[in-house]
Amino acid sequence: MDTSWSETGDRYMLKLFRDYVFHQVTDDGRPWLDLGHVISVLNKLDAGSPDKICLMSHDEQNILMTSYAELKRCFERSFGELLQAASSHKSNISA
Repeated sequence: MDTSWSETGDRYMLKLFRDYVFHQVTDDGRPWLDLGHVISVLNKLDAGSPDKICLMSHDEQNILMTSYAELKRCFERSFGELLQAASSHKSNISA
């Protein structure tokens, strides 16, 4: 429930990746969704490809160069943190 949870470290990279995958726009600023792009990059993420990817924030002030393999590690760590937090929350409720 921390509002800054997605603004640091692994989670920030994943946020930028989400925008790269699902929030593409045309040159004139209209939303654009290319399912070929979505499938291609999600397959690379799933495979942990060493291919490089350039991620940019909406304001274009932050640019990160990383690999799909690193993004996969970020995803797995962040997912593990969520599972651990959910497990802790569940055990606190049952106690």
